Amino acid sequence: MIGLIEIILIIIVLAVILFAILIIGLAYIAANKLVKPPRYKRSWTPKDLGYDYEDVIVETSDGLKLKGWFIDRGSNTTILAIHGYTSSKWDETYMKPIINILAKNGFNVAAFDFRAHGESEGETTTLGYLEVRDYVKIIDWLKQSKPEKSEKIGVIGYSMGGAVTIMLSAIDKRVNVAVADSPYIDIVESGRRWINRMKGVVKNLLILGYPLIVSIASRKMNVNIDDLRMYKYADKIKIPILIIAGEKDDLVSLEEIKKFYDELKKHNEKAELWITESAHVRSIADKPEEYEEKVIGFFKRWLI
Repeated sequence: MIGLIEIILIIIVLAVILFAILIIGLAYIAANKLVKPPRYKRSWTPKDLGYDYEDVIVETSDGLKLKGWFIDRGSNTTILAIHGYTSSKWDETYMKPIINILAKNGFNVAAFDFRAHGESEGETTTLGYLEVRDYVKIIDWLKQSKPEKSEKIGVIGYSMGGAVTIMLSAIDKRVNVAVADSPYIDIVESGRRWINRMKGVVKNLLILGYPLIVSIASRKMNVNIDDLRMYKYADKIKIPILIIAGEKDDLVSLEEIKKFYDELKKHNEKAELWITESAHVRSIADKPEEYEEKVIGFFKRWLI
């Protein structure tokens, strides 16, 4: 006959098993949502800002079609504007204003949707790993289709786009100058902070299951997570690069930014760091005139 102690032990064991199943189930759901972000689509175009443009399609190495805009301002220099995770070329916080800022200052502008974002093809993101290779193909397209418009190439990216900017600056020598605004430095730590934005029981459960979320997501993406830590690229960037960071950024810590910048500066005297009082990717919205002066000044200093 089973005694009271045995019954209590059985209940405890069952409770632990059920709790583990709950954590594993939530981890799988969260990992699936992570690699399949919602698509952000709007209807505005550069025409609404007063600029003629053309719709462009570039094919990736694995056969996906990336959709974007090209704005010809009669320059021999094109700036690639790169959006962040879950966003798109239609983003109105930073993409719309930066497209306007670049175009009105005479730069050609190219803005594309990442794979699995906006209206580009693809079901899953790789959080920058394949996306940086996609931008190599975009630069290939620029050099082949618009050589006189892309004699010089600059890049400005936001959040995940900022990380892609860092990686692209390290691997593609055709990039002449770069600006990375609020780039994630360690994708694992930024993901943890993303969860910390949540509230209640779900947040606590996701924190408990976070190592499993990372493991499942990396397998789904077929990505070594160490390739999404920016420190490994610091010694490979030799071009002028401006890092923009906000003191109120709740996704990327200033400590990580400063650590990355210190490593970058050891190998690159043309690296600069601008710290603002803003939240994640909000510097352009908080102080638009100062932002324009800083970013355009940096591009003109090294491109003209």
